[in-house]
Amino acid sequence: MPLDLSQYEAVLLDLDGTVYHEDHALPGAVDLIRRLQAKGRKYACLTNSTSSPERLSMRLKNMGVEVDPAHIYTAAAATADYVIERFAADAPRWRPRVFNLSTEGIAEMLDGKVVWVEEEHEPCDAVICGVPLNVFATEDRQRTAMLLIRTGAALVGICADRVYPSPRGLEFGVGAMASMLAYAANVEPIYCGKPERIFFHELCHRLEVDPARCVLVGDNPESDIAGGKGVGMRTFLTLSGITARDHVPALPPHLTPDAVIQDLRELANVPI
Repeated sequence: MPLDLSQYEAVLLDLDGTVYHEDHALPGAVDLIRRLQAKGRKYACLTNSTSSPERLSMRLKNMGVEVDPAHIYTAAAATADYVIERFAADAPRWRPRVFNLSTEGIAEMLDGKVVWVEEEHEPCDAVICGVPLNVFATEDRQRTAMLLIRTGAALVGICADRVYPSPRGLEFGVGAMASMLAYAANVEPIYCGKPERIFFHELCHRLEVDPARCVLVGDNPESDIAGGKGVGMRTFLTLSGITARDHVPALPPHLTPDAVIQDLRELANVPI
């Protein structure tokens, strides 16, 4: 399949492992985003990050590329949207009661829109779960979250990622943390990030595009490729993140991309 971005109405770029790793842009990323902006193309940067679009916009700026928060959709933003829509609908006269086991980004996006729960005996509509390594996921708060879920709070995971890359290697992801809590509380978690259909449909609604007219470039077969294919998108797998080339032949059909690239430099001269 020829690498041609011009045939798609919108180009969707995963961030971590595709556009950047930690605090440095990956090869070809800045040039590609600038080309999309110069052409006036519809595009979005998407991520299972537990941070807010505003924080990631600043992070990208520090890497040399300006991306408006409106062009960034994070799993944390999708989670905030879900919690407000789902639980405010149940009790429209009151704000949802939420325990934050996730991040400062969630705190910023939901502050003033929810009632924050802090103790295990308080009424609680939802526990928002992030990764174990964050300031809100102390050992005591993990136990409080488990008890709240056991007494009826919904377990809302920002995403289902098993692991994520860090400077020291792979870390436990949100999905691993949520699975632990779900097992302890004997419940099923709700996930809002990639590869959930709700994430991609909300993103396409914001862009005013049909998912079938989009191409998604990402490094994670489970969250990027499966999620994109699940709503009818074309998918490119980049090997700049968690997937090695020798892993590709063994991928099952629902995780198999339409094309494989080494990194975003391979899109430097394609039609856009």
